[in-house]
Amino acid sequence: MDLKEAKIQIAHLKEQLEIEKALNDVAFEAIGIFDEDLKCVAANAEAVHVLGYTSEELLHLTAFDFLAKESHSTAKENASKGLTEPYFATCKRKDGTFFPAEVRANNVILKGRKFRATAMRDLTFSRAMETDLADALYELELIFSNCKVGLMLLTGGRYLRRANQALADVLGYASPDELKGISMRQLHISLDKYDEFGETIYPELAHGKPLKFEYQMRRQDGNTIWCSFTGQAIDRNVPANLYKGVLWVIDDITKRKAKEEYLLRMATTDDLTGALHRKEFFRRIEYLTDDVDQESLKCSVLMIDLDNFKNINDTYGHEAGDAVLRDFATLCREQLRDNDLFARVGGEEFAVFLPQTTRYKAVQVAERLRKNFADKDTIYCGNFVRCTISIGVAGATSEYVETEELLRSADQRLYKAKESGRNTVVFFDE
Repeated sequence: MDLKEAKIQIAHLKEQLEIEKALNDVAFEAIGIFDEDLKCVAANAEAVHVLGYTSEELLHLTAFDFLAKESHSTAKENASKGLTEPYFATCKRKDGTFFPAEVRANNVILKGRKFRATAMRDLTFSRAMETDLADALYELELIFSNCKVGLMLLTGGRYLRRANQALADVLGYASPDELKGISMRQLHISLDKYDEFGETIYPELAHGKPLKFEYQMRRQDGNTIWCSFTGQAIDRNVPANLYKGVLWVIDDITKRKAKEEYLLRMATTDDLTGALHRKEFFRRIEYLTDDVDQESLKCSVLMIDLDNFKNINDTYGHEAGDAVLRDFATLCREQLRDNDLFARVGGEEFAVFLPQTTRYKAVQVAERLRKNFADKDTIYCGNFVRCTISIGVAGATSEYVETEELLRSADQRLYKAKESGRNTVVFFDE
């Protein structure tokens, strides 16, 4: 080999050494080479950093100087058997502090001698993260299990993956385990409601919006309850992949809804008959007729008065009169449609608003009410109390297009009915 070739090979070897040194220096693991007596013969920069020694100091130490006593036997056994599987050990720094580590080693032959190449990864940070994560999960588990409102996690297309005891109590189940895996179809009051919920609520969830609303659910015993729902998708992407999960917070508000309905009923209806108050009657008429021309609405109005009602009070007492009023109100609710408005506008005077009803149809309704009530006896304290009604009818025509005009017209017809001998229906004739 001439001088020129030798220089080329030396330069190549230097380049290789620099590359290997660079690789060792940037390695994330502490790497050391140990002889058969487990004495350190070489170490990389990360080993110097992790263990706190200088490179020169490391070369005078054995592997056991870097290990806690409880890890000596494991390291010795792995070295003697030439094991390559990673194992956990407690390692020791120069300052005497200990830290958890993962150790991997392998036997290598260099220049005919056997050495033990060892890599060590400091687990201090990852163990701290694991501990923090375990603590956080434990805290979340405590919150989930002991929360006083219902919690449920749905995954894979609206199937219940997890629930807490509070939700089981709300839905009438003995434990959350009974809810695992069930389809949400079982908790909706009908299949149509289940489909409607999916079509309206889930697209909003997919856009990442937290939702809050009130909704009716079905308990295990089949009863219906009102619940408040607060929900959000687990997936933070937009649109969210709802198959990954949706978390719902559910609270039973049945008692609150019942109280609200009771207060609304008290504020809008007559306590004795259940008919609308006068003010609520006119408010609802205004709502129904707002921005709707009378020709397309074709509404009609009945004004009704109980005949000789004072005589009933004087003869049988006011409680008997109350019973007659209740019976009349019950009859009207049975005979009228759900969208008709029925109100008590005076002591024994009532009004009915009939939307989408011509005057001709309204007269038929009035006659049916008059006849059925005339044939009905109110039984009070063994007495058969009979009462009749007089009715004035007005329907929307080209001459009477305003609701106020209809009411005045029906009221005038009512007085004509009373003057005509009572127990009769009088309607406006064009």
